[in-house]
Amino acid sequence: MKKPSVLLVEDSEDDAFIFNWRFGKSGVTCVVQHVLEGAAAVEYLKTAAASDPDSLPVVIFLDLKMPVMNGFEVLSWLREQEALSRIPVIVLSGSDQQSDKDRALQLGATAYWVKPVVSADIQRYFKDICPARDENARAAPQQDTK
Repeated sequence: MKKPSVLLVEDSEDDAFIFNWRFGKSGVTCVVQHVLEGAAAVEYLKTAAASDPDSLPVVIFLDLKMPVMNGFEVLSWLREQEALSRIPVIVLSGSDQQSDKDRALQLGATAYWVKPVVSADIQRYFKDICPARDENARAAPQQDTK
């Protein structure tokens, strides 16, 4: 059986590394797909929706501050796509500004998390989505950098 995947849209390699490390520590067994910017996320999601809808991520972790196409633009586009609009989106941002939180939630974000992500938050969110890894298994999460 294919493991569910999550999509991480993050332009900072350092933040992506920390996310993947914390995700691995959480014990969640989803595969992390990583793209470096918003336009790449749009292409990834278009391709997945057209070729294999079962490969769509169970959740998208979306950075806000990115070049070319920022997180607000990705979120707005995503919510206009019938095949993709129900995918939960958790905004990850270094900004704790209420205006950013409000705008993200108005555009349809499921949640707004301020970086750095904490493993316990990941565990709580995924407890019913992706199974926890066997305590005896020490494998790191699978990653795919696009």
